[in-house]
Amino acid sequence: MASVRVAILGAGNLGTTLGVVLIGGVPGLRAGRSREVVLWTIEPDVAREIRDQHLNTKYLPGVPLPRALVVTGDLHEAIAGSAVVVFTVPSKVVREVARQLGEATGAARGPAPDGPSGGAVPLVVSASKGLETGSYLRMTEVITSELPASFAGRVLAMSGPSIAHELSRGTPTAVALACREPRLARDARRILATPVLRFQVSRDVAGVELGGVLKNAYALAFGLCDGLGLGLNTKAALLARALPELSRLGVALGGRRATFYGLAGLGDLVGTGLSDHSRNRRMGEELARRRSADDALVSIPGVVEGIGSVRLARELAARHHLRLPLLEGIAAAIDQTVDPLKMIIRLIG
Repeated sequence: MASVRVAILGAGNLGTTLGVVLIGGVPGLRAGRSREVVLWTIEPDVAREIRDQHLNTKYLPGVPLPRALVVTGDLHEAIAGSAVVVFTVPSKVVREVARQLGEATGAARGPAPDGPSGGAVPLVVSASKGLETGSYLRMTEVITSELPASFAGRVLAMSGPSIAHELSRGTPTAVALACREPRLARDARRILATPVLRFQVSRDVAGVELGGVLKNAYALAFGLCDGLGLGLNTKAALLARALPELSRLGVALGGRRATFYGLAGLGDLVGTGLSDHSRNRRMGEELARRRSADDALVSIPGVVEGIGSVRLARELAARHHLRLPLLEGIAAAIDQTVDPLKMIIRLIG
């Protein structure tokens, strides 16, 4: 089987993990097909350590990286000949990276090929989770707006339970891969699927992306439970409250209700809300100890998307005249204007 090239933009926690999984670097498991994988990063120290020591202690400590994993700081080099380009950078820099990708690919493209191996226009998969501040655009919308017209319809969304600490060590999972044209989603799935990373194809791009954004906000509530010493009963009761709220807002914003009860909603919320390795869950734990949001953020390595997600979700709920008590309670915990324990007890009742 011919080798296929995948470019991953961002060598952080998720990007590095995808590099390990796609290249078959999980001990005891084969990748399933031959791939050349290249990571792109703007951090020279991260690139140097990956290249020289086959480690990324800043974002994925304790995981040896396969020697075949290529890393570069040159975007042109990263995307050259790639069938799929995957965005894993934080949402706040997606537009800038997409602009650079648009410039690197060049505006003078021909019509998009029939498949990822049929020409020079790759499929673009957004695994970045967030909404753009001010515009409220989803990440696929941001990326599409910065790419040449030849990429029209070729930007997909990927979201679901994908805790890097587990996935990089070979624990299987499944995520949603959404595109309005299912044929292109199936093309991407054939390239990206491995024995430990499976994909469920969906047409609901908005729902898949919104599930990934909103679960970060609600995952903070599970961290609050941990910080307060509450158990699984309380978390289960909160889950029964969180999911209907999340889906109400998601449907108002254009997603399909069933999507939020699948991998990109319920699945991702459970993974992010309960994992010891989740930054959003840990943020909730710090807030329960009455630490300010700013102080808590300093103590947590990496990006905590949940804080921004809460603010954006509240703004959007207000626009659609939705009353979401749990979301408001989480926001009050962030602002330190409520007793978290009293808030949780009241809401599960």
